[in-house]
Parts: sequence; structure tokens; C-alpha cells
Amino acid sequence: MSTQSPLLKKLSTRYTIMRSVEVLLIALAAGLLVWAITDWIATDTIGRAIGVILGTAFAALLSLMRTKVLSPAAPFLIHHLNNRYPQLQASADLLLADESTLSLIQKIQLSRVQNQLQLIYPEIKLPHQLRIASLTLLGSVAISALLMAFQSASKKETEELVNQVQATAADPQAARLNSLQVTITPPSYTGLASRKAEDANLNVQQNSKVVWSAKFSTAVQAWLVFSGRDSIALKEQGGVYITQKNIIEAGFYQLAWNTLGKTVYSDFFKIEVIKDQAPQIEITNLEQFTRLKQTDSWSVPVKTNLRDDYGLTDAQIIATVSKGSGESVKFREEKLRFSSPQAISGKQVDANLTMNLRTLGLEPGDELYFYVEARDNQQPTSNYNRTETFFIAIQDTTQYETVDEDGLGVDLMPEYFRSQRQIIIDTEKLLKAKKKISIQQFKSTSNELGYDQKVLRLRYGQFMGEEFEDQIGGGAISLEDDHDNETAEETVKRFGHQHDTENEHNLVDQKKAAVPHNHNHEQNGEEEKDPLAAFAHQHDDGEVATFFIESMRTKLKAALTVMWDAELYLRLYEPEKSLPHQYTALKLLKEISNDSRIYVHRTGFEPPPLKEEKRLSGDLTEINSATTNTRKLAEESYPAIRQAQQILEQLLESNTAPTEAQKKILTSAGTELATVVLEQPGKYLEGLSLLKSITEGTVQADEQKKAWLTLRKIFWQIVPASPTSPIQKGRTAHPLDEQFLQNLMNE
Repeated sequence: MSTQSPLLKKLSTRYTIMRSVEVLLIALAAGLLVWAITDWIATDTIGRAIGVILGTAFAALLSLMRTKVLSPAAPFLIHHLNNRYPQLQASADLLLADESTLSLIQKIQLSRVQNQLQLIYPEIKLPHQLRIASLTLLGSVAISALLMAFQSASKKETEELVNQVQATAADPQAARLNSLQVTITPPSYTGLASRKAEDANLNVQQNSKVVWSAKFSTAVQAWLVFSGRDSIALKEQGGVYITQKNIIEAGFYQLAWNTLGKTVYSDFFKIEVIKDQAPQIEITNLEQFTRLKQTDSWSVPVKTNLRDDYGLTDAQIIATVSKGSGESVKFREEKLRFSSPQAISGKQVDANLTMNLRTLGLEPGDELYFYVEARDNQQPTSNYNRTETFFIAIQDTTQYETVDEDGLGVDLMPEYFRSQRQIIIDTEKLLKAKKKISIQQFKSTSNELGYDQKVLRLRYGQFMGEEFEDQIGGGAISLEDDHDNETAEETVKRFGHQHDTENEHNLVDQKKAAVPHNHNHEQNGEEEKDPLAAFAHQHDDGEVATFFIESMRTKLKAALTVMWDAELYLRLYEPEKSLPHQYTALKLLKEISNDSRIYVHRTGFEPPPLKEEKRLSGDLTEINSATTNTRKLAEESYPAIRQAQQILEQLLESNTAPTEAQKKILTSAGTELATVVLEQPGKYLEGLSLLKSITEGTVQADEQKKAWLTLRKIFWQIVPASPTSPIQKGRTAHPLDEQFLQNLMNE
């Protein structure tokens, strides 16, 4: 028979008590929350008590299952002791074993464990969550107090309204408001049931019908004033004064009635309107731009998610087919209904449709534009919304070919000429594929590259003024000259641009004497053969007619000559020998491109030179400063409220009741405040109530200063801050002064 150690029993008892207290705290927290929540739902005490009992029992059951209080605590404590206290040498299990069944070694170890447990017993800390449970209870108390406070305020608001109105009528014979009941009936399309408002403040759906039922102590004439403008009379029916109105826009209202020749107004109550939102539409499976090929599927699924706050009535796809191009383009509009579901209804609908583009009459090159539109169930006019336009284009596979003459079946006119770099790339590609293609194909491709090289040479030859066959490329260089014996320096002089000789690119051109108009600068014996050469304008001479300067012309002539050699080897089916000439031509063309760039000098402000004798002298006698005085009279906003701010400061300083003149200004300020309240009914409505109480003199003496401070804070929030102007300040504000002003604004 196993016997537990006395110390282990004490630990088990202490652990059970701590866990039980934890469960109790959690149960109390749950009970308080349920009590506060049921105060908003149930009105009878029995219903609330049942709710509290069920909530408390449920929370206690969950806590018991989590803490395992009902289970034996000894096994858990043994595990805890072995893990947290190494002094026991992981042998705390022996405390639960029967000593008679233990071996000699186990008994010795048990004795050691008991001795160690006796030593560490005061330091043993048992696991618990009492702190969390206590904080949970405190939070529950705070939340419950807030909920019950708000509930009490909402229940007593109508009673306070009656008490306030009764306080305004000091005469016992005056009519008093006994009760005011407000019934709200939302529009039928919303599907919401009628309800009775908890207080006189309204938060209703747009176009809701609101019915007011008021009871007075005596017969009166009563009416409702909306936003200080419109009014509706209450009709007496069996001692109850009733009226109704469809609420369309936000604002505020008051209840007013005549008694003893005076008009009594109630406090201000806000009207907030919940507008019906337009449907929300989303196409979930398509991008806005889609391009299809001939091999793609021409069936395009459209998956749409439709949502609305009260319900949808209709949705469809508006598609436009575009056929043709240019001035012959034609459009056709189609209205497509969703296939699933066929009827659109409900607050959220997933509508699908698979559009067959062939059925719609689309062909390659045509385009389809479509969007999804939806309408909700708002009455009398439904809300409308649509998506952005989505585009589906089908790639056109048709290719057009242009011919030079009618009846010619083959297009011999090249659409473009290749650049020198492209010819080099194609030549290298041809050399790599030489072993993989046939000899006939190799020669054909090499010949075509030679033709491309010729086209490129002719195109660059146009810039040299080569208008005749004998001037193209090689014709510009005399073939009769014997170049075999010329030196490298002579070759450079013929084709190069000698920047390093005589620094010619930095020299300024010298003015030359006027000479007769003669383009032939070489004075040789040809003048005797052609007497008109001195007076003719040689436009057809390729050596003279050019767009480039002399050095660039020389480089271009060299490039054209190299292109001749590159074309020659391509025509001879030797592209490997043509490549060096092609690279040389590319290098020369790049140099020409860089030489033809125009560099513009940076322009900007250039200050006049400083006089060295006045430098760093500080002499400002010749510097005149201009001063201009301007005054802009801006229209002051809210003039009555600004005057009321001054009156409030006077009242706070004197701590006396306002005079009749001051009340008139405060009343004018209330008119301006009403325009602001119309835009934000729930924000500044308290200011209207305070102004009404101050002007009528119904504010208690002990609450008078608080009302003035609250009203001053509201006025400061409404009046816009004056724009800062660059004026001279007489003194620098002390940090204490700034802190004082900040505290005033925060009051």
C-alpha cells in the first residue's frame, strides 16, 4: 500500500486551492460580462439571472477542463518537481511508491529525496495563472461597468428630455411633455423590420419612415423643427400627438410646443442616414487586357462576384465587337445574360458565363470590349454600377506584301537595309552553321549578305554625293595610282584625321581674302582643258558635294572602300575573309558618328567680375533694399462665432450670467453653428444644446463654467486658424506661455 509523503500532500492541497481560486475568478469574470450584456437584451430579472448562471457554468466548466482540478494532483506535482528541481535527482516518483516494495538502493534514494524535499520545500513554486485570472476579472469589471453605464444613459435619455423640458416651464400650469416614442420603419426593399428607437437620436436607413408619438400633460400645439428650417405639425389622436416623415438626409431636429403664450423647445437630436450603397462588381478570372492566338481556345469564361448591402435585381454583360481597321471599322453591341445563375437576386451572387467568340462573330484581327453592369433593389430608383472595360484581342495572322508594279507577283523592293553590325552577326552565324548546311545554301546565304552589304554601301554613298556609277565607293579612289609603294604615313594622310599635327583642331580659322566662287581648289592643268571649270559649280562632283567636313569625308570614303572589299569576299563565298573588313567598316562608322555629335556649351547666369579693392570690405553703400507694403483684406469666416468667443472669455473672467446683448450674439453664433452641424450632426450637436441652455438661462450655477469651457472648445475647433504672415514679433514666447495656451486648447 502506497503512502504519500506529508510534504507531498501539503503541496497537492496547496496546488488544488490555487487552481480552484483561478477557476472561481474566471467564472466571476464571465458572470459579470453576461450580466452586462443581458442588460441590453433582456428586461426582466429572471431572464438575466438565467443567462448569468449559464454563462458562469460554461466558463467554470472550461476552466476545470483546462486546469484539471478534479484530477489527482500528485502525479502532476511529481513531474513538475523532477523537471524544475535537480536536487531531487529525478527520483520524486519514489514519494508515491510503497516503501515495503522498494529495494535497499531505492529506500536509500527515497531517504535522500525526502531530505532534499525538506530542504527545498519553502522555495518550491507551484505553476498557476492567478495573475492572469485576476487581470481578467478586473477587465471584466471595467467593461461591465461601461456597458451598464451606457445602457442606463440610453434608457434614461428620454426621461432626461422630459425633465429638461419640464424644468424650462416653471409655471405648474404649463404643459409638460410626459413621454416621447419614436418608431422607425425601414424601406420595404431592405427587408428590415420596424423597431422602436431607444432614444430620440436617429440612425436610420435612407428613406425610412419615422413616426413620433408624444404625450403632454395638457392639450397643446406641437410640431417638429428639422435643421432649424422645415417644420411638421403633430396631430392629436386620442390624447397622443403623432406625426411622421420620410428621412432622406442627415441633420438634427427639435420638438416644440406652445404653452401659456410661450414656445418651449426641446434639446437637439441628431439624424444620421445610412445610405444604400451601389453594387460591388469584381471579375475574378480575367486580366483587363487579353490577347488570343489562332491556336488558343476561343471560349472565354467570365467569373463575376456581385455584392450589395440589401439585394441585387439584375446584372448583365455589355459586349462590343470591333471588326475591320482604319476608316472601315465597324462596331456591334451585344447584351449577354449570365448562364449561372440565370436570375440575379440576393445580397451576394457568383455569376458565370462562357463567351464563345466564334458565336459572337469574331475573326482574326477583331477585338471584343465588354463590361459587367449590375443594379440593386433600391426603390424607386435602383443604384447602378459597372466594371472597367475589359479587352480581348485576337491576333491577326494575315500578312500583307507590297509590290513595285501592278502585275508583279514578287516583291523585289527591300523593306529595310541591314546595319553593319547586323551583317557582322549574320556572317558569324553563317560561319558557325557552315558544317550543318549544304554548300548551295551556304553560297546562297553568303551572296545575300553581299547584296545587303551593297545596299548599305549605296545608302552611305548618298551622303558623299555619289550620283554616278563611277563615283560609288571605289570610284572615288583612282585605280591608276600606284599604292603599292606608298608608305604607312602616306596612307594615313590619305584616309586619316591627323589630330596630332600642328594642333589643327584648336586653331582659330583665319580670315582669307575673297576669291572667286570656285569649288575646284586644285590648280592643275585641267583648267586649260576646260576653260569653264573656273566658273562652273561642280554639284555632280562626288569629291566636293558632301554633307561632312573634310576629316569626316575622308573617314567615310575609307569606310566605303572597306565595304567594297567586304562585299567582294562575300560574293566570292569567303565570309571568313570578309569579316575583318566588316569590323573595320563598323569601327569607321562609329568614329564618324561620334565626330558628328554637337556639343552645346552650358549656359547660365554669369555674375559680373568683383572689384578686388571691395572684396571682403563689408561696404554696402551701393546696395539698395526694396521694401513693399501690401495688405490683403480677407473675408472673415464665422463672424458671429468669433464674437461669441470674445463673450465667452469675458464670461469666464467675470463669472457672471450673460446679458441680453450677449445672448443675442450667442444666438447668432448658434445660427452659424447650425450650418456646421448639418454637415456633421454627431460632432457639434452638443454645442447647440449648450447655447440653447445658456440663452434660456437653464444652466445650473455650478455647471455654468463647465458649459462655457466646453462651448469655447467647440468654437475653437470650428473657426479655422489664421494663416501665418511674415510680421515682426515684439518678443519671443516663453515656453511656459506656450504650455499655458496648449492647456487651454486641451480643456
